Amino acid sequence: MRIGSLPDKGSLPRWARIAVAVYLSLTVAIIGVALVTGSLDLALDETVREWLMRSLVVLALPVSTAYFAVGFLFDSSGPPASGGLRPTAVLYYLGHLALAVVNAAIFRWMVLSIRRPVPAAATAVAPSAVPQVPVVTFHGVTRNVRNLWWTVPLAVLLSLPQWFVAGSAWCGISGCSGGGFGVSTGAEWLAVTMTVVNGFIFAVAVFAVRWLYPTGRRALIALATGALFGLLGAAVTHG
Repeated sequence: MRIGSLPDKGSLPRWARIAVAVYLSLTVAIIGVALVTGSLDLALDETVREWLMRSLVVLALPVSTAYFAVGFLFDSSGPPASGGLRPTAVLYYLGHLALAVVNAAIFRWMVLSIRRPVPAAATAVAPSAVPQVPVVTFHGVTRNVRNLWWTVPLAVLLSLPQWFVAGSAWCGISGCSGGGFGVSTGAEWLAVTMTVVNGFIFAVAVFAVRWLYPTGRRALIALATGALFGLLGAAVTHG
């Protein structure tokens, strides 16, 4: 790019394009291996399937935790079954791929949204004068604090699937009061997992925005608010 020209905000930088390509390729590769090992009668099939599923859940976070939990509750054997390849198993894994595509699209949107064209005069005359750290306005708070108005609601929105699953996992679909079908136990670990994931999502939403300096203070606030958000979700869904 020439000095004085503006970057194209409609295109991703090279590192971001590589990251998206590697991320989607890795997801597709894991799905392919999972389907192959599920269709063959392999001695290590159960172990391989378990680790492949964990990898997919991590790659497709955050909504993949709720997606996996729903699949686990409906079919505790875990797709795909050994020695056969069911159409439902293919659809199940394609669901993880769809979540990965959504994550890649969100990543692309976030990268494009934070790119800021540098004025030609600034790049030609004094490139070192371009500030690398947001201007601090009040007690370490920067002007980026307004971005919390969309990152925090987004974190809450991404937490809704996990909350829904946790509500059923604590005591069953009838709740912990014992009415209807009664109390069902044994899946509390799913609810705990959903709670931890939601706390992590909220903490990332608070920390990722450079709204407070020094960074250590922002990290502590993110950890505290993430923990409180997770506990609040646990209290609401356990009712």
